[in-house]
Amino acid sequence: MISLAIAASGLVVGCSEQPDTAEQMESKVDEAMEDMRKEKDELRDELHEMRVDMAQRMVEVDDKLNDPTITEEAKAEWQEERNEIKGQMDRLDKETSNLENATKETWNDVKEGTKNTVDDIGNWFERQAEKIDRETGADADKDGH
Repeated sequence: MISLAIAASGLVVGCSEQPDTAEQMESKVDEAMEDMRKEKDELRDELHEMRVDMAQRMVEVDDKLNDPTITEEAKAEWQEERNEIKGQMDRLDKETSNLENATKETWNDVKEGTKNTVDDIGNWFERQAEKIDRETGADADKDGH
C-alpha cells in the first residue's frame, strides 16, 4: 500500500509539472515566432528602402537615356547601368518573395540569404558612387576618395 501511495504521489507531482512545462514550451515558441516576425519586418523594410533607392536611380538613368543629345557611347554606358540596376531590383524582388514565404523551418537560410543580398547590394551602391567620383574627379559622396 505504501509503495502504491508513493507511486501515486509521484504521478501527481509529475502531472502537476507537465502543464508548467507545456506552458513554458508554448511561451518559448511564441517568443521565437515573435522574434522571427520582428526580424522579417526589419529585413522587409531594409529591402523596401533599397528597392526605392534603386527605382530612383532607374529614373535618373532613364532620364539620361532619353536625352536627345546623348552620344551613342554614353547611351551604351547608361544602358549598361540600367541593366545592372534592373538586375539588382530583380534580386531585391526575389529576396522579398523568399522572405514573405519563409517558414520556421527555412527561416535561418532565408535570413542569411537576405542579409547577404542586402550587404552585396549595399556594396554595389558604394561601388557606383566611387565610379562616379572617379569619372567626375569629384568626391560627391564626401567619403574622402
